[in-house]
Amino acid sequence: MILLALETASYQEASAALFAPDSGFCQKTFPMGRDLSSLLMPEIEKMTCGRVPDVIAVDRGPGSFTGIRTGLAAAQGLALGWGSKLVGVSRFDFYPMNGKEGEELLLLDAKAGGGFYFEYRTKGRREAGFCKKEELSVRFPEILSYYGECDENTFPGKRFVSVRNDFDARSLAELAMDKMRRGEELPTGALYLHLRAVIPNKKL
Repeated sequence: MILLALETASYQEASAALFAPDSGFCQKTFPMGRDLSSLLMPEIEKMTCGRVPDVIAVDRGPGSFTGIRTGLAAAQGLALGWGSKLVGVSRFDFYPMNGKEGEELLLLDAKAGGGFYFEYRTKGRREAGFCKKEELSVRFPEILSYYGECDENTFPGKRFVSVRNDFDARSLAELAMDKMRRGEELPTGALYLHLRAVIPNKKL
């Protein structure tokens, strides 16, 4: 199986990776910015060298609003043109649960507005959204510990579960392949969770 992965939701840098059974992984990184879409396609053409990926995996967020749109648009267009299978991976999926459902809250730094993207997993359900830092303890008073992109200095008095994950296209490809092997559902809908939807009248 040949798999192309696009990770463009990061706030730092974007990346694309190609996995092929005969050659393993190759990866290219890109600076985040308005030129991302024009940089991405020529590099993908070089990486594939005429080979058609069987699967295209894309980071569907949450993260950079423009980055998510760019990655999804590129992945959808390539999947349509090549006839490849399109799968989506959420940035939340990189973090396994460390304790019992309903006791932990996963937080990803939203990088603006003093808040976090959160995911709350309980009773087999997953609730995702944006919440300002000072509202978290009010909204989720029963949570015993936070984990993800935060620490004990960020949230005094809460138990912090240390989790480190390096996000790039290769790790996204590996996670997508693992999930496909286990038969998990991989939806491709965007998880924007964008701050403008939460604070529409505030300039960000």
